[in-house]
Amino acid sequence: MKTLLTLLTALVFLLTPPSVWAEEPADNANALTKPAAVEEEATEAASPETPPAATESVPTAAEPAPAAVEWEPPEEAEHVADFEVYTLGEILVTADKPSVREVSITNEVTAEDIAATNSRTAAEALSYVPGIEVSTGRKNEPEISIHGFEQRKTLILIDGVPYYETNYGKLDLNQIPSDIIAKIEVTKGAPSVLYGPNAEVGVINIITKKASEKPYAALNVEGGEKDYFRTSLSHGMKVGIFNYWLNYTHNEQDAWRLSDDFDPELGAIVRRPGGTTEKVLENGGFRNNSDRDSDSIWAKFGVEPNEDSEYFVNLHYIDTEKGLPPSIATNMVFLSRPAFSQFARFDRYDDWGVDLSGRQRVTDQFGLQGKLFYHNHVDDYVSFSDDTFTDEISTSRFKDYFVGGNLIADIAPVEWDVVRLAFHYKEDSHKERDDEYLPFAESESHTGSLALENEFNRINNLSVVVGISYDWFKVDDAEANVIDDDGNLIEQDDLDTEGTTEEFNPMIGAYYTFPDATKLYGSVAQKTRFPTLQQLFSGSSGNPDLNAEKSVNYTIGASRPFFDIAQAELAFFYHDIEDWISRDGPSVLGVYRNYAEIDVCGIEFNTEIYPTENLALGFGYTYLHASDESDEAETHKVVQMPKNKVDARLTYAIPNWDTRIDLTALFVDEAYSELPTPQNPDTEITESDDYYTLNARVAKRFGEHFEGYVAVNNITDYDYESEADFPAPGRMWWVGVTARY
Repeated sequence: MKTLLTLLTALVFLLTPPSVWAEEPADNANALTKPAAVEEEATEAASPETPPAATESVPTAAEPAPAAVEWEPPEEAEHVADFEVYTLGEILVTADKPSVREVSITNEVTAEDIAATNSRTAAEALSYVPGIEVSTGRKNEPEISIHGFEQRKTLILIDGVPYYETNYGKLDLNQIPSDIIAKIEVTKGAPSVLYGPNAEVGVINIITKKASEKPYAALNVEGGEKDYFRTSLSHGMKVGIFNYWLNYTHNEQDAWRLSDDFDPELGAIVRRPGGTTEKVLENGGFRNNSDRDSDSIWAKFGVEPNEDSEYFVNLHYIDTEKGLPPSIATNMVFLSRPAFSQFARFDRYDDWGVDLSGRQRVTDQFGLQGKLFYHNHVDDYVSFSDDTFTDEISTSRFKDYFVGGNLIADIAPVEWDVVRLAFHYKEDSHKERDDEYLPFAESESHTGSLALENEFNRINNLSVVVGISYDWFKVDDAEANVIDDDGNLIEQDDLDTEGTTEEFNPMIGAYYTFPDATKLYGSVAQKTRFPTLQQLFSGSSGNPDLNAEKSVNYTIGASRPFFDIAQAELAFFYHDIEDWISRDGPSVLGVYRNYAEIDVCGIEFNTEIYPTENLALGFGYTYLHASDESDEAETHKVVQMPKNKVDARLTYAIPNWDTRIDLTALFVDEAYSELPTPQNPDTEITESDDYYTLNARVAKRFGEHFEGYVAVNNITDYDYESEADFPAPGRMWWVGVTARY
């Protein structure tokens, strides 16, 4: 019934001519507004006699035009935005954008871009960013990789605060609803040392919304097949110096559909003890065990006494239950106590957190920004004996939290020089038990960083950034349950832990702006990622002797506008990684080890074109070449490194109909999933085929307050796997209605 009502309402909205609704829109109401970056660069290119000062906010390759464009407001009166960007979520103390963002490859995804790509979560929005691949495998959660580096090698932030669970070092970004996101900043290669440790290949900072001068309320309702239902309610307001923003999102679906071209194949269940049983594990239609039910609450309360100070508290609570669709090839079932199975579901996958943030400009030359945070995660992994998901054999639980804070100081002794200092510290705690009859085994670690960054702007149009950080990591406590052959607890054993691991990570970068607004930039940065608690101490795969990974990242690039209708960016990158951490064998049987050297190089190209006021085109291309240069390597190939990725998008606003059409296309090349290693040289090479998707969204506005839309993902119903043996959704459709005030 919920889906039917949503469908009927949306169809009425979409089929009703605009004359039925309140006022006639202005003649040019359907024109697409070019992003500010293109407008500003075109103006600068037309006025070479007044080149911008190096300290001005000049769009560069680090600030490419967004993938989508905004609609102009239907009235000529001054438009007040529905929300503002929560600037305390950014790593800056003053309103001036640090030049360090200009010396690396940076992409910005706006709220408009997110809507245009049918993205309902942060993970879906990141799928269309050049240099990023999003795949889904065994745990029914997205894996976000930058330049082929897995998610835990990237620092993921929400409003400048780390977002992860302490064992695996990552969380499901499909839990973050798009309704709370103002923009996403992606920095690749040489992110600022001010971000703190573990930003080995880049930083993804998801920045949320806060209230603008206009009171705001919005209700969004979506519906689709197999009882897909999603609703989101947002409200924000400023009252004097007080500011608050609230969001509640509910998302549920019984299952998602596979492509009609999916062909069932013979798989295997490997039981220990018990042997191997061959059978078809997925028959097609709706995907087995792919249900999801989630509720989330996001709240922000703050006080803004004046333009030099602001203080906020952010809270979030996420309650999720989800099935884990099994591999269609091989699934392991360990029946001896404590039992474990790859036929499983999360009966509980909950997160909550509290963040305190503040910014204070003390003098014209000195300012401070700080954060304190506490995040908690609990999940229950329920194992089943087979693919019927009826016979529970164990329930394992993780209980995690991390607590910490950071402080950033901004000092400008002279107009052309800015010094920034940063201190980061956090404590990670992880407790786990393999089944309910066992006690929790606990591990605890501490991570910190001291950073210094200097920005020089002495020469007009030239900025140079130099930085260095001292990062450290120490495990204070680690336990393991010792059991007998029948799975009974014998004792809890205190594991040996190494001393403090310390690393110095320098960086240098520069960019130059020519009178025609062409920009050149380059940087070199060393980055370190410390091993996760799971990589160190997991019972079957942990290795307490792991070293920290090190990567030296090189970037050089250029961008420029072309008149007032286009902008293009081309960048080259190279990552030289030592002590790469990876499993030495397939699946849960592999042990984590350091591999000597991995080299990754490539190209990113991105362009935006605006041929008419109603049409916008975008194209992105990423090329990757990865090689395992270890002396003992069985192969030079590297897992999960697709050689080519293409993103394309088209936006067209139909004149006089307040209707916009968004088309988005994606192509991802084949990638290796499993490769032979020195410890397991007979491992069979497994790879996923290349694939493409084509998505569409048609949206229509009605008056000032309403919008209806129809969205379709994978229009061609292409049968593909983003990770080997895990088929992706086929054609999916949904309709929605949004009411805003």
